[in-house]
Amino acid sequence: MKAPETDRNSRRLVWAGLGVGVLVLLYLIPPFHIVPLEEARSESAATVFDAAAFVETFWKDQLLESADKAVDAGELLAAFEAAPADAAQRYGHRLGLSGASSYFVSGSGHIIAVKDRAVAIALDGGDTAAVVIETGPLFGNAVRDGSGKLDVSDFPNSQDFNALSSEINRRVEERVFPVLKQKADVGVLVQFVGGVEIADPEKNFSPLKLVPVVVEFP
Repeated sequence: MKAPETDRNSRRLVWAGLGVGVLVLLYLIPPFHIVPLEEARSESAATVFDAAAFVETFWKDQLLESADKAVDAGELLAAFEAAPADAAQRYGHRLGLSGASSYFVSGSGHIIAVKDRAVAIALDGGDTAAVVIETGPLFGNAVRDGSGKLDVSDFPNSQDFNALSSEINRRVEERVFPVLKQKADVGVLVQFVGGVEIADPEKNFSPLKLVPVVVEFP
């Protein structure tokens, strides 16, 4: 007659053992842990994308290294003159569904005009402005997209990708423009490499509005 009581005791021991096991497991592997607020903020800040650091490396290791692969400005203008759509397809880089194409362009020529916020350049052998470098505040993605080295799909956060253009433009304003403004003068020979963004080459492609990453005065 005591067998049922024994079974109940056995079940109690089993459940008790399971309960102890669960408690031990929760102790060893807690479902959550409390992190001090300052520590959490520090960890969050550490994961923020550092656009300046990225551009510093990108500028030296990829952008300048690929300068010799930039399309010649005269070649690009001639291609646009002959067949704008084909030139855009051959030389340009287009981001997503954007209608604008960007190009990485190089060349040399003589400065024919220097204004407050622009420098006009005639290519070797020419006498009209084929390239214009606007030295005012920079906006747009001419260098980022023209280089063809950066893909939006490589950046999970689109804001990080957009931050690259801002940082590249800031770098141009702070490090390239001062050299150009100091040495630019009518008749001076200048060599350049930079990005060009063209909304519609069927309508307007000349002069090329260049955002420089390199300006040299040989």
